[in-house]
Amino acid sequence: MVNESIKPLTVYKASAGSGKTFTLATEYIRLLVKNPQCYRNILAVTFTNTATEEMKMRILSQLYGIWKQLPESDKYLQNIQEKTGLAPNVISERAGLALNNLTHNYNYFRVETIDTFFQSVLRNMARELDLTTNLRIGLNDYQVEELAVDQLIEDLTTTDVMLQWILKYIMENISDDKSWNVIAQIKKFGQNIFKDYYKEVSITLEQKMGEAGFFENYTTCLRDLRKAAEEYMKEIGESFFDTLEGEGLNVDDLSSKQRGIASFFNKLRKGTFDPSIITTTVANHLENIEKWCPKTNPRRDAVLQVVESSLIQILKCAVEAQEKQWKIFQSSNLTLRHLNQLRLLSSIEKKVREINETENRFLLSDTQQLLHSLIDGSDSPFIFEKIGTQLQHVMIDEFQDTSTIQ
Repeated sequence: MVNESIKPLTVYKASAGSGKTFTLATEYIRLLVKNPQCYRNILAVTFTNTATEEMKMRILSQLYGIWKQLPESDKYLQNIQEKTGLAPNVISERAGLALNNLTHNYNYFRVETIDTFFQSVLRNMARELDLTTNLRIGLNDYQVEELAVDQLIEDLTTTDVMLQWILKYIMENISDDKSWNVIAQIKKFGQNIFKDYYKEVSITLEQKMGEAGFFENYTTCLRDLRKAAEEYMKEIGESFFDTLEGEGLNVDDLSSKQRGIASFFNKLRKGTFDPSIITTTVANHLENIEKWCPKTNPRRDAVLQVVESSLIQILKCAVEAQEKQWKIFQSSNLTLRHLNQLRLLSSIEKKVREINETENRFLLSDTQQLLHSLIDGSDSPFIFEKIGTQLQHVMIDEFQDTSTIQ
């Protein structure tokens, strides 16, 4: 709850079913009991239509119950009496006045979803946002996105570069044992254009994708990174066997021979360095050099000397490098696999914008980003002035569900 005079912030953190809605409803009623006219200055924000209706009905029914002194409203009455110090008959009288005010000025009863609130802001700021008066708000973002994908597919020609992207996408799916029929998957993937994380980078992404040679250069860079990570780990594996040979030793001088620590380095030089290679054997050899050579080996002292002087350091280097190089390898690999999808995403977004401009439509999902960019680095009270609202109290239900932009 935010009050303009002292600006406190109260956070109620509790599990489901523990009374958060009761607390919010009581707080709303308490404000009305203190001043039956202050309903014009309260905004209660919820995140679903169901929650909105539940909150409104609870406030109205409990105001009625307190006014008529019904037994089922005793809990609310006692709670408000404790917080205000007012006599029950005074609370009852003011509850009746507040109920009368709300029912006769229902449009000022601002208990609404976050999207409804954003829409009211958008409508009142159409002029500042350069939005036409006959602009239509599109409520079903996904329906528009599916239409955009259908149009993109229909407009494809045999020479269209996008056809090549889709064919690569199909081949990737087949290699992953997925269906070749990817249209439904493309539509589902295309819904990412409505996510906050995509909207934040969509402009930069479009600019980069539009640069001549960017995609080819970026692809080459990723492949080089992937290859460098693999080669780095291969070299560590090779250095182990080179050191053994240089010291006149071989794998048979080590514990468990090919199945022991040599197996770890053998995988490295073959280009296998995923996390599964860091086994118990590797950990034991790091902790205790005695593990490197069996006691029955007549050359044990010489072997352990080489281990202590160089082999243990090679093992430490390999283990320390594995996590970093694997991240580079996997990140490059996954990015390369999904770059074609990313290009598809950019094309879908463009088509969605084209359709919306043609039909003079503004998508609901764009409202938050638009308002966010409007107040970024500036005074947000300007918005409240424009919508003719002086909010002194803001209540937000289920705050943990909000996105950063919300």
